[in-house]
Amino acid sequence: MIRFAEEGMRARLKELWRECFGDSNEYVDLYFASHDIARHTMVFMDGENPVSMLSLLPMTVVTRAGILPARYVYAVATKESYRGRGISTRMLEAAHRVLRAEGVKLSVLVPSSAALYNFYGKRGFDTEFYSGLAVVGREEIAPFAGSFFISEADPLEFMQIRERAFAGRTMFVRWDGDALAYRMTETAFGGGETLAITIGDARAIAVCHMEGGAVNVKELALDGMAAGTALSVLQHKFGADEYHLRLPLDLDCPYPLERVPAGVTCWYDPEARERVFGGGGGAPYLNLVLD
Repeated sequence: MIRFAEEGMRARLKELWRECFGDSNEYVDLYFASHDIARHTMVFMDGENPVSMLSLLPMTVVTRAGILPARYVYAVATKESYRGRGISTRMLEAAHRVLRAEGVKLSVLVPSSAALYNFYGKRGFDTEFYSGLAVVGREEIAPFAGSFFISEADPLEFMQIRERAFAGRTMFVRWDGDALAYRMTETAFGGGETLAITIGDARAIAVCHMEGGAVNVKELALDGMAAGTALSVLQHKFGADEYHLRLPLDLDCPYPLERVPAGVTCWYDPEARERVFGGGGGAPYLNLVLD
C-alpha cells in the first residue's frame, strides 16, 4: 500500500535511508530533524514496514509567465530485497496523481547518475535543466587588487541575491528562506561555506567546499558582479590550485562551459508549460539540490 508516512515511522525510515544511501547517522538525523515526513514523504508499505519511500519537497518555479507551485522529488529509495518489482515506478505514479490533484504545476527531480536520466525518462520526466561546468586553474585567475568584503551569508540575503541573479530566465527554481537555511546548514555540516561577497554595489553568493587543493563552487549567484571578479576574490581567500564551477549554461563568463544535464521535469499542466517556454528568457536554471 502507498500512502504518506506517519511520525511513528521516523526510526524505520532513517534505517531505510542509511541502507539505501549509506549516509552517516549524523547526516540522517540532520535531514529528518528539518523535514516534515508526514506531509512530504510517501511510503510503500509491506504490512507494517515501509520498504520504499520518496520525498515531495515544496518549491516554486519562477518564470516569465508567472510563479508556479512545484515539488522537488527527492530520496527515491527502495529496500534492496524489494528491488526489481516495479515499486519505485508505482511510487512515482502515485506521486504524480497526488500532485496533479493538488494543482501542482510540475515536479522536478535530479537523477543521481547519467544512467538514471533514461530511467526517469520512461516514467514521465523530461530533461529541461542543464548546467555549465568549468574547471579553472589558478593561472587563469587574475589577482584582485581592489577592496572587497567577504563574510558568511545569511538566508535572507542569499534568497534576495539569488532572485536578482537568476531573474529573467525561462524558469529557475526558487528555494524559500527555510530551504536555503537548511542548505546552508548542510553545507556547513559537510565542511563548506556559504559566502557573501561585496564589491561596491555588486554582490555575489558562493557556496564553496574545499577539497584538497581544489574548491568546488556548487553555486555562484552574481548580482552585478562578473564571474571572473568573484573568482578572483575567492582565490584571495582560498589560494586554491583550481576551482570547479557549476554555472547557468548561458552565463557570460571567460571560461568555457561544458553542457551537462542538471535535472528533469514532469509537467501536470501542459498549458502552463507552453506559456513558460513561449515567453522567452534565459536558459532554465536549477541548483542547490540535495546531494
